[in-house]
Amino acid sequence: MATAGLIFALMHPASTHAQEGPSAEGLVERAADLMGGVERLRSIQQVAMDMTTTWLRTDFRDVPFADRPSIEHHMDVRDYSIDAWRNTRRFPNGEIVNIIRDSISVTGRAGRFQPLSDAYVDERDELFIYTPDRLVLALLDAPSLDTRPDTVLGGEDQRRVVATLAPNGGRVSEVEVFFQRGTGLPTMLRFSAGHPADYGLVQWGEMEVEVWYSGWITYGGVSIPRHWDIRRVGVPYKRLRVNRADFAPEFSADSFAIPDSLRAAYGPSMASRPMHEARLIDSVRTPDDGVVLFEPSFGVPVGAVSTEAGTVLLGAGRAPFNYDYTIDVLSEEGVESPTFVLLARRMAGNGGVVRAAESGVPILASAASRPFVRHVLDNHGLETATIDVVRGPRSIGSGAAEVRLHPIDLPDVPGALMLYRPSSGWLWVPDASGPLHLRLAREQATALGWDVKVIGWQRQAWEPVARSP
Repeated sequence: MATAGLIFALMHPASTHAQEGPSAEGLVERAADLMGGVERLRSIQQVAMDMTTTWLRTDFRDVPFADRPSIEHHMDVRDYSIDAWRNTRRFPNGEIVNIIRDSISVTGRAGRFQPLSDAYVDERDELFIYTPDRLVLALLDAPSLDTRPDTVLGGEDQRRVVATLAPNGGRVSEVEVFFQRGTGLPTMLRFSAGHPADYGLVQWGEMEVEVWYSGWITYGGVSIPRHWDIRRVGVPYKRLRVNRADFAPEFSADSFAIPDSLRAAYGPSMASRPMHEARLIDSVRTPDDGVVLFEPSFGVPVGAVSTEAGTVLLGAGRAPFNYDYTIDVLSEEGVESPTFVLLARRMAGNGGVVRAAESGVPILASAASRPFVRHVLDNHGLETATIDVVRGPRSIGSGAAEVRLHPIDLPDVPGALMLYRPSSGWLWVPDASGPLHLRLAREQATALGWDVKVIGWQRQAWEPVARSP
């Protein structure tokens, strides 16, 4: 896929140097030596790291600081000899412990565990690859390792190597690593990978991933970067910060223990299915003639609206599975297959639009959601699929079954979209997330002459509006 604008800027000017200098093996060996030496790095089998993850909301707005970060503190403990990872996540109301060992993952509080999605097995595999000291060892052990022409990142000279890593559970294999020419330390890792079981990443399909390393520090004779900044689909995704690292930790033998009973239950459990298939539609409501709403809308569209012009599906679902599943549920309720798919919420979770595009169903989108939908389609090889962006007032159908669409700018969400159904007075503002958003939406609805009796937003799709006495 094409690299996003920021990386193009970092790569400018796109100059290269003649192929000179050390071999690929020499470059990697130099980095390993600076990080503590090959022998020392290979001796590391256990590690404990006190870490902070800054989650950065995936956003394609071309303005700075639009990521609205959230912070998570956690203790990352590993035993590479048994392919085990224990991640203790700290929250104000207590700790959640995730344990991933070989092909099993579990989660729990206060020592009581239950199966966890296979998505965390995939995460462990990827994490162990981009952990800096493990990365250089994987490169040294790679069945294929070669150099590429030197280049420039942000005005700084970089050497490059490409490698085919040894198979790791069918996950990441082809990688490109940039080493700062002046020091020999790794600057950035780039590869492509999909996360078909991960609720938050499934929609992108195969995506480009970059891991940037900075803030070098030494613990116990091992030098690693303190910051690991991760980009997915061309934009920041999260920052991992190592607050403290111990490469010879003491922990109990049962730190990674998974009871046999839990292992036995793991296979047939929902954990062995992708996260977006784990919680389906609990119930269906028809609060208004021609309006169908799903509860809960976890991984599936919010619902559907019937008009004289056909059925409008409100959202596409996390993945093609959710789209197909929703169509089946609608059919059972006597609702025709969608004539349109309306993607009115700015969010990454619209991977089901792939199925709509493949089926030839017209795609309507708000200006705010359009970049997300475009990336999903492009990553699935549907670059030519058309997105009809609603940038002005529009009606679907007429008469009692009419649906009106109107753009609205909300705080942090310019180019959002409102839907209004005159027959019931239902105003749906899917990007509204609080009282300020709802106030602005109702003010604009009043200015348009809409008689709002019911309002829908992120937390409640059908909420009667209190009337003044």
